[in-house]
Formats: sequence, structure tokens, C-alpha cells
Amino acid sequence: MTEQDAMDNKNRKLILTGGILGGITTLGLTGFFVYGHYYPNTPDAYVHAYTVTVAPYVAGYIKNIHIQPNQFIKKGELIYEIVPDSFQVIVDQKTSKLEASKKNLKSMHQELQKAKDDLKSKKASRWLVGLNQKRYAFLLEKDVVSLEKEQELQASTIEADADVTRATAEIRRISQKLLEQESLIDANSSELGTAKINFNYAKYHAPFDGFISNKFTIRTGQYVKPGQALFQIVDNSQWWVDANYKESQIHRIRPGMKASIKLDMYPGKKFEGTVINISSGSGAYYSLLPPQNATGNWVKVPQRFPVRIEIKQSSNHPLRAGSTAHSTINTMQAVKSNSSMQKVTSPDQ
Repeated sequence: MTEQDAMDNKNRKLILTGGILGGITTLGLTGFFVYGHYYPNTPDAYVHAYTVTVAPYVAGYIKNIHIQPNQFIKKGELIYEIVPDSFQVIVDQKTSKLEASKKNLKSMHQELQKAKDDLKSKKASRWLVGLNQKRYAFLLEKDVVSLEKEQELQASTIEADADVTRATAEIRRISQKLLEQESLIDANSSELGTAKINFNYAKYHAPFDGFISNKFTIRTGQYVKPGQALFQIVDNSQWWVDANYKESQIHRIRPGMKASIKLDMYPGKKFEGTVINISSGSGAYYSLLPPQNATGNWVKVPQRFPVRIEIKQSSNHPLRAGSTAHSTINTMQAVKSNSSMQKVTSPDQ
């Protein structure tokens, strides 16, 4: 074999090797872009959970604290107590006031019953006076009795009518006082209820299962007032990932699609998730200073839209709010409609 033939063979091998490498590279790039089309992914994702800022309902000094920062708490667990002495005094005062008003009401009912009995007596006396007047009027016509006696009976009738009127007015007066006393009892009862509520507010119990935040600015003996932010509780029942996909990636994403979530804090661990919804506006659109592209020079910048993906808490790999995630959504699957629960084919390419 001549030197020229050897050189030709070498060139052919180089060309063949280059062609194979180029083909492999082309296939790899094609597979990468095709996979990215049907399985859109992004490293711009973060774990979120609902948080509640705890603030006292009533003012007072902290008596006891039963938890520590970052501690897991169960629903109904006692977190802190405010010194309850002042609230207990108010409850006792309102209780005594309510009991006194109820005793007054009972006394008024007895007074009303007495007034009603007195009215019956006055009406009976009036009936008897009227009957005697009729008798003496008949006898006066027969000249059996004197006119003076008849006039005395007439005066007695007028006096009896006045007694009946006064007794009726007394019943109305007591009845009005009863209505006022019942209103006073309702007001006192309401005040007592408010005092008991404030007394119960001296103890704060966890509203749900969750984690106490690391920022815990509460100490025994500290004076707190209503609305003062003390710490936060992270709700452990609902977790999700906000994955910020480019606008060119979301055309195939639909609610109900399955997603695979990886967290930087747990290498090799995958979390299964489900797409809940897609934001109606980009992150920049809802920012404090949204972009104004109608003025000045314009440079196209791809926007990102948050896709909310629900994930479940894991006891072995607990989720932590704010942690970085990597999201991949499977858009090849069928999605069940929430309304009809019928299968719908995957989105068109």
C-alpha cells in the first residue's frame, strides 16, 4: 500500500468518525429539544406554604410560653398565656352585675303580681260600690233613703274608679320597668360574654398543625398589645411549588397534569406533584413597578408565568417553605376534567 492510499484511508476514517459524531450530536440535540417540548422543566421553582402571623387579641404581660422556634405543633396545642388576673376580675364584676340585675327582675315580677292582685281588689270594690249605688238609687225613688246617702255613694264610685285607674297605671309602669330591666340583663349578659371571651383570649392555641417560625420575638414578662406581630406559623396541611416557566413552555401545560419535583436539599429524592393552575399574569406584571414597554427603546425579554404545583408533605423528607426546587411536567398524559371527570386528550403540539 502506497503512502497515498494510507493517507486516503485515514481521511475516510476521519470523515466517518466526524459524521458519526455529528449524527450523534444531532440526535442528542433533537432528543433534548423534543423532550423539553413534551416535558417542560425549569429550575426556577420554590416551595411555598400558607403562613399565619400570630398577634394577641388582648393586651397584657406574657405569663408562660410553651413552645420553641421551629417547633412542630398540633392543632389546639397551647402556645402562650397572658397574665389572666385582670380579665378574671372583669369577669367576676360582670357576673355580679348580671346576677344583681336578674334579682331585680325577679323582684319586679313579684311587684307586678302584687299590682295585678291590687287591681283585682280595686275592681271588686268598684263593682260593689256600683251595685250599692244602684240599690240606693232605687230606694231614693221610693223615698226610703235620703239624697245625702246617694251622693255619698256617687262619691265612692268616683273614688273607686280613680283607684282602678291608678292600679292600671301602676301595672303599666311596672311592665315598662320590666322591659327596661330585661334589656339591661341582655346588655349585662353581653358584657359578661365579652369579658369571658377576653379571658379565654389570654391563652392562644394553635389554629392548625404547623411549624413555628424561626423569627420568634416573644419572651416571658413581655407586654403585648392587640395586633402586635409576635411570630408566624407555617401551615403543614397545604404545600405547593411555584414553578416559573417561560411563556414559550406553558402552551401544553394544563391543570391536573402530573409533575416531578426535585429539591436541592434532598439530592436524588423525587416528589410527585399535580398542576393546580397557571397564573393569569407574569411575575413582572404583578410586580411593584411593572414594565412600561410603550416608551423608550424596547428589548424583548421572555416572561415567566408561575405554575402552581401541589405536593404532599413527607415525614422522611420534610418540606420547608422557600426551598429551591426543579420542576418537570409530563404533558403527554391525559387529564381528567374536574366538571365531567371525562378523559381529555393531551394538548396539541
